[in-house]
Amino acid sequence: MLGGGEYLSNEFSNFLRSHGIKRQFTCRYTPQQNGVAERKNRHIAEVAWALMDEKSMPKHFWFEVVHTVVYIMNRTPIAVVHGMTPKEWFTSKKPDVSHLKVFGYIAYVHVPDELWKKLDPKAEKCIFIGYSLDQKRYHCYNPHR
Repeated sequence: MLGGGEYLSNEFSNFLRSHGIKRQFTCRYTPQQNGVAERKNRHIAEVAWALMDEKSMPKHFWFEVVHTVVYIMNRTPIAVVHGMTPKEWFTSKKPDVSHLKVFGYIAYVHVPDELWKKLDPKAEKCIFIGYSLDQKRYHCYNPHR
């Protein structure tokens, strides 16, 4: 197997080929040859670990927290693209950040009428943990369920 395996799928190879992109692999056990990607991956992991530790999140939320970190980083200006956000650089549109929330804060999630009885609360107290890419909604965790 070449490298760490992240970029070896047939689908990815076909995508590169169809767009005329030639790729080169680094030697095994030499992550320093791909320093930019390794540093970015480490930065993402360290931010995710810090968020999880700060909010005492269970380890099974690792994927969700990493997703949230990347979501926010893609909407944060960086010097490499002259103060633009990665999303803005890629799409040529400034991202809307008005919907961003503070990770780990209390969120009250509406319970649909079909799921509650007469004396039940109409909202559940949860913890905000992330964003949805395919719907206009937030991901929240109810620690009491």
